[in-house]
Amino acid sequence: MRQLTQLLRTGAAIALFKTLFAYLDPGSGSLIVQLLLAAIVGILATFRLWKSRLLALFGIRTEKEEDDGSEETDTEV
Repeated sequence: MRQLTQLLRTGAAIALFKTLFAYLDPGSGSLIVQLLLAAIVGILATFRLWKSRLLALFGIRTEKEEDDGSEETDTEV
């Protein structure tokens, strides 16, 4: 409850200001871009991992199909 009250106070204070003097230097902009790219790559990697696991769980794709698909057989006589 205390955090909600603090969040509401902060939001009201920001809403009441007419002009905000904020400064983003190139280092801050670069950090923001890196954070966004890392979040996107992390989400995509997690999705890919969970997708293959779920498909294997339901038997849509087995572990053998995820390999190169070649089965080695002994043809030596």
